[in-house]
Amino acid sequence: MIEALLDSLWQGAVIVAVALGLTALLPRRHAATRYAVWFVSLLALAILPLIGLFTSALPESAMPITVVGTARAASHLAEVTSNADGVWLAAIWGVGILACAVRTAVSYLRLKRIMRSAVPIPQLGERVFISPVVAIPIAAGLRHPVVVLPNDLARSLVPSDLEAIVAHERAHIARNDILGNVIQRAIESLLFFNPWAYVIGHQLVKEREAACDDWAVRAGNDPDRYASCLARLGLRSPRLQTSFLTPSAIWPERMLVGRIARLLNGKAIQVKTNYFVVAAAVALFAMLGFAFQSPSGLAANSSCSSDASIVHAAQPDIPEADAKAHPHAAVTLAVTVTAQGQPSDIEIVKVTGGSPAIADAAVHAARDSTYKPEMRNCKAVSGGKYLFQVELGP
Repeated sequence: MIEALLDSLWQGAVIVAVALGLTALLPRRHAATRYAVWFVSLLALAILPLIGLFTSALPESAMPITVVGTARAASHLAEVTSNADGVWLAAIWGVGILACAVRTAVSYLRLKRIMRSAVPIPQLGERVFISPVVAIPIAAGLRHPVVVLPNDLARSLVPSDLEAIVAHERAHIARNDILGNVIQRAIESLLFFNPWAYVIGHQLVKEREAACDDWAVRAGNDPDRYASCLARLGLRSPRLQTSFLTPSAIWPERMLVGRIARLLNGKAIQVKTNYFVVAAAVALFAMLGFAFQSPSGLAANSSCSSDASIVHAAQPDIPEADAKAHPHAAVTLAVTVTAQGQPSDIEIVKVTGGSPAIADAAVHAARDSTYKPEMRNCKAVSGGKYLFQVELGP
């Protein structure tokens, strides 16, 4: 498992590069499709390192030599690191997961407090609430999602601006962004050490908010007026904060400038997702999964897989009388080798023309010898078998 987590570091670079290439082909007005591509990328970041546990790799000849070399080198480095510091890495990962779980719990409790304080405001439509403890508009709730507005915001905005903000939050609900945000945060928590998870997460938030801006404009709101409304809301507080489990119309505020520029440039016109592009992204990442899979992918070819072998064979201490009495004796032993290269079990397979003393000497020699463990998928494994042979005579 630790090796798979380490593999996600180098595989993440490839995934982000592919996603950047795909989204570069899409105009900025296609925010919904761009969001879907990045969401598939995030899922790929979480899933691709695990594909090798269940599938077989593509033939090496089917991949460019640079891809093969990169996969082998990176997976081998991950394996070496995992073997050397696996216990410490697992401990650090566990502590990180615990910290992320505490953060999630705090955010959930904050969200529950908001929902307990929320009261409906029927004049703005069904399932629209106001709360005195929320700082910015949010969409919240998985089973029964609602829009929650700050008390002062609901009273200070003119009706047209308020309707635009509500339309933005309703777009989050219609697009299932609340569930998507929860999945995003869960993956970021599991891969908290992986910078590529945050790179993808940043793109997800940017395209998600832009897509909901498109919905708000398509609902009949003037783009220029809506952009002005977002700018005013962004200036309400320099440190707007909310639960990271919920999407919001004006959070994070550092992205507001880009969204406002996009609205003023007339780019907010496309609300549909191009599923052909999304399917292409899925297919491309699936191919990469087979190509870069770990631990059963390209790194698992012959350079990283081998049977158990002997490093230094100890000489059997055979009594001289037995050696003279059985000059052509031969003993074959099956030695089970651990991942640390130690013999764990020795079984006599065949004794030819020998004596019990010769067989015992062969067993002791096999036990005193040193071995190289069986390697599978660039990883030392226990259970490898080595045939240890002792032969007397010429």
